[in-house]
Amino acid sequence: MDLAIVNEFLPEEAEQEKPEWRIKTDLDADWALDKIREEQAEYHRFEMVVNEKIEQLEASLQKKKEQSDRSVDFFTAKLKEYFDTVPHKTTKTQETYGLPSGKLVLKKQNPKFVMDDEQLTAWVEKNAPECLKVRKSTDWAGLKKAIKVAGDKAVDKNGEIVPG
Repeated sequence: MDLAIVNEFLPEEAEQEKPEWRIKTDLDADWALDKIREEQAEYHRFEMVVNEKIEQLEASLQKKKEQSDRSVDFFTAKLKEYFDTVPHKTTKTQETYGLPSGKLVLKKQNPKFVMDDEQLTAWVEKNAPECLKVRKSTDWAGLKKAIKVAGDKAVDKNGEIVPG
């Protein structure tokens, strides 16, 4: 039964006659402190149970993930073995073999280069200068010394406004 429906059957005087509860004595205050402690203890107990349940669920999830990973690794290895025995389409970047439920794809890995930029730049300067990038940028610290501020504009030593 809905509380609003129950209230419809109560006389209006009964609702108005009910006084607001207040702490009036030391005994009431002591009882209220006990109620606060009980409520906090109940919350902490509940929190502990929930956290333990979360730990159990996370452990179950981790166990299932490990089982799933082992199964996926097993079938992936078996598919790789099978892939090596069948004729497949080869392109520059990958090899493929089509099946009704999907494609087996072996992607070719490009080699990874570990570069020493200093040595490589020195070599490129001598042997392939067209592959060298030169980046120009403003020396802001030097420019600030060479210009003056006039109002909201920057001007050079000749009084010309510096664009940009």
